[in-house]
Amino acid sequence: MKILVLALRCDRLRLRTLFIAACGIGLTFIASKAFAASPVGLWYAEGGAAEVQVFPCADEFCGKVVWLHSPLGEDGCELHDDKNPDSALRNRAIIGLLVLTGLKPADDDQAAWSGGSIYDPTSGHTYSCIARLEGDNRLFLRGYFGIQLLGRTTTWTRVGTTQCHSLVP
Repeated sequence: MKILVLALRCDRLRLRTLFIAACGIGLTFIASKAFAASPVGLWYAEGGAAEVQVFPCADEFCGKVVWLHSPLGEDGCELHDDKNPDSALRNRAIIGLLVLTGLKPADDDQAAWSGGSIYDPTSGHTYSCIARLEGDNRLFLRGYFGIQLLGRTTTWTRVGTTQCHSLVP
């Protein structure tokens, strides 16, 4: 009789352990899906000419340039924000420059953000900005003046997700 009771307790313990493990796996899956729609990370911008680190800043998302394919100008010196309309800011290095600010989650879509600004250091212009994540690895950003119709969309690709193949056999 004692052996039967011990066997039943062991079975209950195994079932309880299995149930707890299944719940943990389920919660992990749900949490990963809930946080999957996030622009946080490292992105190739402008066709790979730059890498931008997108990060949370307060209750918004911001982004700064962390790498440039060509970090030096024609004179061999580090690129600076020389097109900035504020002459006091023209000596800032492009690497480390905050180019994306103020993106907040859109009310109706968990994979969209609005209310932000994007700065283009090649022109010195700042545009209103919205962003939309497609899948986990493509971020569409639209910079515009006034209304979204008067703007341009660019696609950023998450670093580490593209497959480059050599053309040499």
